[in-house]
Amino acid sequence: MKVSEIVKKFGGTLLGEDVDVKRVSPPESATPDSLIFIFEPGRVKNIPEKGAGAAVCREKPDRDVARALIIVSDPRRYMVDVLGLFVRETQISSGISGEAHISETARMGKNVTVGMWSFVGSGTVIGDNSVIFPHVFIGDNVRIGSDVRIYPFVYIGNDTVIGNRVVIHSGTKIGTDGFGFLKTPDGYIKIPQVGRVVIEDDVEIGANCTIDRATIGETRIGRGVKLDNLIQIGHNVTVGEHTVMAAQTGIAGSTRIGKWVMMGGQVGVADHIEVGDRAIIMAKSGVSKSVPQRKIYEGYMARERRHYLRTRSLLDRLPEFVERLKRLEKEVFGDETENSKK
Repeated sequence: MKVSEIVKKFGGTLLGEDVDVKRVSPPESATPDSLIFIFEPGRVKNIPEKGAGAAVCREKPDRDVARALIIVSDPRRYMVDVLGLFVRETQISSGISGEAHISETARMGKNVTVGMWSFVGSGTVIGDNSVIFPHVFIGDNVRIGSDVRIYPFVYIGNDTVIGNRVVIHSGTKIGTDGFGFLKTPDGYIKIPQVGRVVIEDDVEIGANCTIDRATIGETRIGRGVKLDNLIQIGHNVTVGEHTVMAAQTGIAGSTRIGKWVMMGGQVGVADHIEVGDRAIIMAKSGVSKSVPQRKIYEGYMARERRHYLRTRSLLDRLPEFVERLKRLEKEVFGDETENSKK
C-alpha cells in the first residue's frame, strides 16, 4: 500500500518518498517495508538504524527514521484509522450453511451468514448483514440486529435482545441463569430465572464472558459498552452507555453501573449498589458500597483514591512507627515497660 493512498484517505502531510508499506510494526521492530507510529520523541532512539518505510508523527524527528513521514496533529487517533486498513478479518463462506440448523419459524434478514453446526431456535430474528460463525447456539425468540458478528462457541439464551453492530467473541455466554437460590433448612432451592438480557447497539463483548439473564425483568448492557475477556455480569445488572471493563471484572446482581464508567482488571463489585457516571475503579479494587459520580476509587475495600493512597503510605510506614513507639516507651518508662511485658 502506497503511503500516498493513506494520506489521500485520512489526511496528513507527506514528506519524503511515496513508499510501499506492507505491514505495521512497533518502532523498535521497524523494517524498510513497515509503517510505524511515533507518539513521543523519546521513542525515536529505539528505532533501528535501517529505519522504517514510513512513520506517522506529530513533527519531523531529529534524525532519519523512515523514508517517508506522515505529519499529523494526533498520531494516536490517526493510528486507529490506519490500522483498519491492515485488519485481516476471519472469513467464512457467505449464506446459510446446509449443516446449520435453522428453525422453520426463524426469520433471516438480507445477506445473513450462518456457519456450519450453528443452531437458530424458533421465532428468532436475525437482521441484515449479520454473521454467525460455526458452533454458535441461538435459542428461541432471540432478536439480533443488523451487522452483528458472533464468533464460534457463543451461547445466546432464549428471549435475548441484541442490537445493531454488536460483536461477541468466542466462548461468551449470554442469557444463562442468574445465581439465584433460596436458603431453607433443607438446603438451597433454585429461584427460576425468567427475565432476559438486552444488549444495546455498538457493544463489543470479549471472549469467555458471561451475562446472566434477569430473575424478573432484564439485565441490560447499554449502547457502546466495551467488555474485555473473562467478565461476569450478574442478573438484573444495568451497565450504562460507553462504560468499559477490563478482564476478570465481576458485577454482582442488581447493581447499577453508570455511563462512561471505567473499571480496571479484577475489579469486584457487590450486589444492589450503584456506581455513578464517569467514575473510575482502579484494578483489583473490591467495591462494597455505592460510588459517587466522577470519583476515583481504589483498594480493598475500595475508597476514594486520595484517601486510599494516604492510608497506604501510612501502612507502609507502620514498622517504623512501631520502632519509634518502642524507643519512646523506653525513654519515658525505662525498664518498667520491659518488666510489665514479662
